[in-house]
Amino acid sequence: MKHYALIGEKLGHSLSVPIHEAIFRRLGIAANYRLIEIPRDRLAYEVADLLATLDGFNVTIPYKRDVIPLLDETDPAAQAIGAVNTVVTGSVSVGYNTDVAGFMAMLRRYGIDPADRPCYVLGSGGTSHTAVASLHRMGAKSVTVVSRHPGEEEISYDRLEKEFSGVLVNTTPAGMLYQQDTCPIRQEALPALLARATGVADVIYNPAETPLVAAARAAGVPACNGLYMLVAQAVEAEALWQGRPMPEDLTDRLMEEIHL
Repeated sequence: MKHYALIGEKLGHSLSVPIHEAIFRRLGIAANYRLIEIPRDRLAYEVADLLATLDGFNVTIPYKRDVIPLLDETDPAAQAIGAVNTVVTGSVSVGYNTDVAGFMAMLRRYGIDPADRPCYVLGSGGTSHTAVASLHRMGAKSVTVVSRHPGEEEISYDRLEKEFSGVLVNTTPAGMLYQQDTCPIRQEALPALLARATGVADVIYNPAETPLVAAARAAGVPACNGLYMLVAQAVEAEALWQGRPMPEDLTDRLMEEIHL
């Protein structure tokens, strides 16, 4: 029996357990998967123990960057992104980023094409780094990070409202379960902004339709939540843990099977 887990600070909203359990059932893998909440001041201690007792684990907010120095090695792609969401344990622990593959699969699945278009990413955390890297890989004309407290090479939301056109990606918690009445964009500015959008992706997957996604769909803009990304990155993680490629149609089959 193999043992896997997801680590994070608060995991009550997570859907990772049913996704990985569905993968185990479909592929006949004898394994279990659980959620492990870790307080910030306990991360280093807990990770050291998990590296010795688990066959692998996923990492979510807010530890995708903090876990990197606790590992023996980091895959060059994950190092360049600055975020790890999948760890392979063993004699040498290695951190990977499967979120990029999941993010790109999600955009392709829902017909959101960033190629040769300006793209804007809301938020500057670990998932923002993933979105930026993915958009560049998919040929975006430019990628701009939007923050409420913009740093170097970032812009404010006020500036976004004035200059936006192209693809919009939300990586902030605005609209998440228990915050579902919130939207990262001011309601007054949303109609004009969406009129200039060619696609909207929200990495939030719970609830199924955030205010941003609902508004984009109502405006006729191709839009998606983050569920497909979540499932696709889980499939990529399993490929690393099991040391073999997963069936090409596994993500689509899981989307049908687990009914999330």
